[in-house]
Amino acid sequence: MSCLTQDRLWSEAVILEAPKRVLRVQSTRDACLCLKNHWPLADGPAKRSALAACDRVIDGQDEPDAARTAFIKAAEEAKFHVHSWTGE
Repeated sequence: MSCLTQDRLWSEAVILEAPKRVLRVQSTRDACLCLKNHWPLADGPAKRSALAACDRVIDGQDEPDAARTAFIKAAEEAKFHVHSWTGE
């Protein structure tokens, strides 16, 4: 998986809130690391889709916000409260 070697910034950071935890994710690499190291679910369809989207973005096959959108869906699947600075 190439997600740890390069990075692609998102248009806006995503803030995840859970009990005793707040995570700020602002790039494809951040998302990949978060999904691998800080995720409360070991597996799930949205998590797998988000990891695949991160790989596509890193490989230049998609735009960074495709990974952002997939990451938000994975965060909702994992029951995080999802926020952004502008509320979008």
